[in-house]
Amino acid sequence: MNLVQAVFLGLFQGLTEFLPVSSSGHLVIGQRLFGLLDPPVLFDILVHIGTLISIIIFFNKKIFGFYKDKKNWILIIVGSIPAALLGFILNSYIEVLFNSLKLVGLALLVTAGLLFLTKRWEKRNKDKERPLSSKNAFIIGLFQALAIIPGVSRSGSTISAGLFQGINRKKAFDFSFFLGAPAMLGALCLQLPDMMVKKQEFYFGLIGLVIASIVGFLALKILRQVVLKAQLWYFSFYCFILGLLLLVFS
Repeated sequence: MNLVQAVFLGLFQGLTEFLPVSSSGHLVIGQRLFGLLDPPVLFDILVHIGTLISIIIFFNKKIFGFYKDKKNWILIIVGSIPAALLGFILNSYIEVLFNSLKLVGLALLVTAGLLFLTKRWEKRNKDKERPLSSKNAFIIGLFQALAIIPGVSRSGSTISAGLFQGINRKKAFDFSFFLGAPAMLGALCLQLPDMMVKKQEFYFGLIGLVIASIVGFLALKILRQVVLKAQLWYFSFYCFILGLLLLVFS
C-alpha cells in the first residue's frame, strides 16, 4: 500500500459508508474493474474506526443518550436479530457474494427501487407519523439484513424501511445509524484477531482513519439534509444506472 491508495481508500470508505449507494457494492466494483487489491486488515479496521468516530462526533450527546435508555436497547437487539441470523446462514457464501458483479448490479437495482419508493410512500404516510416500536425496529432490521448482499445499501434500506412505516424522517435517519453502529463495532471486533501490526501499514491506516472520519462526517451531514428534504429518492437514479451498467457489461 502507498500514500495515494491510503488517501483514496479513506475517501472511498468515508463517502460510500453513509451515502445510500452501498460501500460493499462499490468495493466489489473497485476490486474487479480497477484492479484494487484488498486493503491490509489493519488498514481496513482503522478506516472503519474512522467512520465510527464520525458517527459519534456527528450525533454527539444524542447517541450516548440513546444507548443509556434500556428501552432503546430492546429496539437495537430486536432490530439486530435479522442481520445476525442471515449473516450466520450466509457465512459460507460471503466469498461468492463478493465475487459477482452481476449480483451487485441486481442488488443496486433493488436499492434503487427502495429509494425511489420513498418518494411516493412518504406522501402516503406524511400525516401518519408513528412512534418507533419493537415491530418497527424488527422490520427495519430485516432491511438491514439485506445489506449483507453487496449492492444493497444499509443506510438506504434502513432509512427507507423507517419511512415506509410512517416513522418521521429525523427519527428514521437517527435510528438507522444507532442500529448500525453496534453492528459495525461487532464486525470490527471479529477482525481484530487477524490484525497484523506493521509500522508502515499503521501510518497509512491512521491517514485513512482521519480522512474517513472527516469525509464520513460530511457525508452524514449531506445525507441528513437529503432525508429531511424528502430527497432520498434522488440517489435511486445513480444506483439504477450503475446497476444496469453492471448487468449489461459484466
